Amino acid sequence: MAHTGDNRAALSDLDKDLLPLNVLLHCRTVVEGKNFVTTGVMTHVEGELFEVELPEFEQFELGETVKMTVYSPAGIQSMSSIVFAKYEGAIALLQPPELQKRFKERREQPRVEIEGKVQIVRVLGSSGEDREIGDSDGLTIHDISISGISFSGLDAPHFATKSRLRATVEIGISFDCELEIVRRERQENRMHCGAKMHVLEPEMLRPLRALILRHQVQKNANTRRSLSKKR
Repeated sequence: MAHTGDNRAALSDLDKDLLPLNVLLHCRTVVEGKNFVTTGVMTHVEGELFEVELPEFEQFELGETVKMTVYSPAGIQSMSSIVFAKYEGAIALLQPPELQKRFKERREQPRVEIEGKVQIVRVLGSSGEDREIGDSDGLTIHDISISGISFSGLDAPHFATKSRLRATVEIGISFDCELEIVRRERQENRMHCGAKMHVLEPEMLRPLRALILRHQVQKNANTRRSLSKKR
């Protein structure tokens, strides 16, 4: 038992040494590609993406590996990344896996608004038993993340808080998952739920992440276009 306590203390001390990821926000950032070097400003750190605002965004190629140097209040931070997208005045870059060794991120995974349906297949019991749902109506999805989902539809007893459900999600890609209802409320004649989501097939996490990243980029691009029109 003493070893368990020592391990927890070591992990706690390690966490204290990590920097908050938002220390990089609004910092001068040098981006070095294979043929071009320029300086911009880090304007977004969310989920698995960085966004760097710079006027020469068109000089970079999609999929290009770049070196980023961020001049933050906590010191100079250098890392490699990949250009995931570019849009008016900015590029979006993938956060490298080694980032978690230097930074702590307390936020939940980002949710994106998305159109789709979720079909409840089974209700899972606490002792392992389950029962099949016959002819359940498809529920409308409002937003999704790697680990959560919100949806609405006709109410049913199995949408009680803490209920565990087996479901199939259709959002352009299709996958099976288990849901745990964590929030529910009625609005007019419909029931709205928020649920934790566990994707059952690990190989489906990659296309789900890619879909979420594309929606993040589209949202950021739309926001930048709206702001430029107001100027």
